[in-house]
Amino acid sequence: MNLLHAILLGLVQGLTEFLPVSSTAHLTLAEHMMFGGRPMPLAFDVLLHVGTLVALAVYFRRDLVQVVMGCFGRDVEGRRLALWLFVAMIPTGIFGLATRGMKEAAKDHLWVYGIGLLGTAALLFVANRISRQRVNLHELDLAGRDIQDLRAVDALAVGAIQGIGGGFGLSRSGSTIAIGVFRGLKLPASARFSFLLGMPTIAAAAVVELRGLLKPILKHQPFPADLAFPPGSLSPVLLCTAGVVAAGVSGYLAIGLLDRFTRRPRLGGFAVYCLAMGLVMLTLSATGALGHH
Repeated sequence: MNLLHAILLGLVQGLTEFLPVSSTAHLTLAEHMMFGGRPMPLAFDVLLHVGTLVALAVYFRRDLVQVVMGCFGRDVEGRRLALWLFVAMIPTGIFGLATRGMKEAAKDHLWVYGIGLLGTAALLFVANRISRQRVNLHELDLAGRDIQDLRAVDALAVGAIQGIGGGFGLSRSGSTIAIGVFRGLKLPASARFSFLLGMPTIAAAAVVELRGLLKPILKHQPFPADLAFPPGSLSPVLLCTAGVVAAGVSGYLAIGLLDRFTRRPRLGGFAVYCLAMGLVMLTLSATGALGHH
């Protein structure tokens, strides 16, 4: 792995973690193109997640403070939001663990990610259309609900789709935003809840991956070949630093971009992109262009 690889992977992680285009699909494609399907070093992967988590925390620092204050009983709205985030994480954890083996197996089959991206495109198209219709409604009770009007079933539905997707090429942000809209939330409210839900989700993913690093560290053993940097790589410290910075900066910019695109429904471009990328991955898989079917 060289410096360019680290920066490119960081950019892919940061941009696609928050834009509704599936980070898993894009990172898997990048790994196939750069390393012949070999996954990136686990420590590098964990740190990229940390970079995007920092981007989220900085962008939504006021909401984060409100949630923390709510957990200590000092902010009513923050307490409700913290409750719904906790509720959403329950089905996320259940479905995430139940499908973990299938998601790992899917990395060798690009056609799975192609289908997931096509599903993401459909969700975004429908959610964008519904949101546009609501914007044109003058009756406030028909225009959608705000985040303070979130209900338990909304949180459970969003958490469930996050646990089911997020590994098959179905965009985490795209699917959760869409499900929120389908549940009656306004698009900006659904996007905000999706972003906030990303904090515990990304943190949990980093912790799960970190477990793979702890065993050799605690036993003072070298990392297995599938977890370590490939022979001939540059300094791991330099590579990790470059990747984390790239992931954090690009992630922050991606959050701001999607935040603006959801204030007025403009998700059509992302739907078209997911449709195109889905067809590309299906074609690559069918032709065996990257060596995997």
